[in-house]
Amino acid sequence: MNRIAADKHTEMRIEPLQAQIDQKIDIQLSHLAPRQDVTITAATQDDNGITWQATATFRANEKGAIQVANQRPLKGTYLQNHPMGLIWSMYPRVDEQNQTLFVKKDLQPLNIYFNAEIPGYSSIEIVHKRTFLAPDIKIESIQEQGLIGTFYTPEAGGPYPGIILLSGSSGTSKDQEAALLAAHGYNTLALTYFGVAPLPASLQEIPLEYFKKAIDWLRARPSVQTTQVVIIGLSKGAEAALLVAATFPEINAVIAYAPSALIHQGLGATSEDSRERSSWTYRGKQLPFIPYRPSIAFQEYILRQRQAQLPVAFRRAYMESLQNQQYLMPAMIAVEKIRGPVLIISGQEDQMWPSTLFGDMIDERLSKHHHPYFHQHISYAEAGHKIGYPYLPTTINQARGNAYGGTPAGNAYAAEHSWQAVLTFLARIFS
Repeated sequence: MNRIAADKHTEMRIEPLQAQIDQKIDIQLSHLAPRQDVTITAATQDDNGITWQATATFRANEKGAIQVANQRPLKGTYLQNHPMGLIWSMYPRVDEQNQTLFVKKDLQPLNIYFNAEIPGYSSIEIVHKRTFLAPDIKIESIQEQGLIGTFYTPEAGGPYPGIILLSGSSGTSKDQEAALLAAHGYNTLALTYFGVAPLPASLQEIPLEYFKKAIDWLRARPSVQTTQVVIIGLSKGAEAALLVAATFPEINAVIAYAPSALIHQGLGATSEDSRERSSWTYRGKQLPFIPYRPSIAFQEYILRQRQAQLPVAFRRAYMESLQNQQYLMPAMIAVEKIRGPVLIISGQEDQMWPSTLFGDMIDERLSKHHHPYFHQHISYAEAGHKIGYPYLPTTINQARGNAYGGTPAGNAYAAEHSWQAVLTFLARIFS
């Protein structure tokens, strides 16, 4: 228990003072005057040095106590009854409004500074630390057999299920999620599949054999239960995850965040080489794909957004691509060939591509083919493209345009509930 007094009476507590990033905290103030108003500010810096902050004003009860988890703020950056509202409702400072996403690049703990302003008293400040990496997790950097990634594994016990974790089109390795999954008892390989030499420089013509190599490598680890291998992907990584699982029977389950039901054209063509290419190849051949051919209206929209230094939402372009009927059937991912359960997670306000539509297509195809394993599509009404683990700032600066979609509250709800759905899904299939 941690207590810091504003004077000899008033106290503020945060429990636990250090928590794993997906763990809730309890914030309480006591020994206030009855019905006294207190404003709590939370602030932190992301890895770009941008300061993010949230505020909420609460009124003490008749006993002079405030419990954030059980009270709605009178005013602030969030108005829901939520114990973590002061974290997920953070936004960039006004003079840093070009920042649209909270950036966390590494596994270093995140310090959050909570300050309580009490009229008539000096303020109270407590530093709360949120961690990604549990102390009993081993980290192994992988650069062998042509593979690049980082392997996170619990030190004690085992063997445990194995997970291959794929990022989306950013190419950024999903180390934070991998560390968290390892903390929950899963051997997790955060796999890089393009953008780093000697891998392909861009997300074009990535061989599925590369993922097979990763599957074999993971299954050969003594700490991995070889019949319990899961592949998890986000966005383009979810497209890859579904395709890999449909191709290689060694995959026993799939979790697809903001997925595609089809193979799309690869990303990263240059002006020197603008040929249409598939994202993926198998046995030396490009897999059939839907070409990306944006309309003149969409190209004009891109130009306007870039001139205004605003982000681009690509959903409309992908919807336009679906009108190219001759490419649809060959490009459909044969998800019915997946030899295990499938969990699909999407946001209905996804502005990058229509992941809820794609998720419905995947789920319907599984049902149509009488897929013998459990499958589920969870879709969140006010969430966008960036659904991940919970309890980090989720605000995307609305004033600067929102390429990812969703509201801060909707994205926070989806992140919290989908993370629990993932952990429940994994526990269910491996129980």
